[in-house]
Amino acid sequence: MKKENFNQKLFLDQLGIDIENDNYKESVKKLHQLCIYNPFRTQQFVQVYINVWCVKILNMLDNKSFDIASSRIRALYMLIIYNKAFNRLITIYFDKVEQKKIFQTLGNYDRAVHLSMQSQYLYQKGQYDKVEKSVLQCFKEIKKLFKNKSQFNDGWFLIRKCLKNIRDKKKAEVLLKKILQNIVSY
Repeated sequence: MKKENFNQKLFLDQLGIDIENDNYKESVKKLHQLCIYNPFRTQQFVQVYINVWCVKILNMLDNKSFDIASSRIRALYMLIIYNKAFNRLITIYFDKVEQKKIFQTLGNYDRAVHLSMQSQYLYQKGQYDKVEKSVLQCFKEIKKLFKNKSQFNDGWFLIRKCLKNIRDKKKAEVLLKKILQNIVSY
């Protein structure tokens, strides 16, 4: 598609339909195309995209579609560095779901993402001692991810997200050194 033929309104409408129909992969593709064809509005597109998905996930939680909501929130988590609406969504999500049931059904990658989200949730709740436990569990799952080269960048992204949830920066530094030593041993 040539840039001069690009219809932004049509793409935004289609993006909304994809989100409404819970078509995550197509919505990511459309977001990517919007950002390519109108790079000066990228930040705005991304914020709207995140906020609309947050509303969609909240509806899923309200309708007790926890498995689908869990999948979508984990996927979105891996795209976001910071977003207020998403941070509130994480709190609502963990307040509503039974974590043990969901956690038991997850593979390594999704477990690592879940534990990273959990550390953020606990940090937001002020439960700093539990944050460290969650981060350590997450690091164990991340070590498994590093065996797969295609998940290497995601592993580092999760480490970064986890470390920002450690209140005591000296402890965060110690944890980072531990994970680096473990990774070097691979």
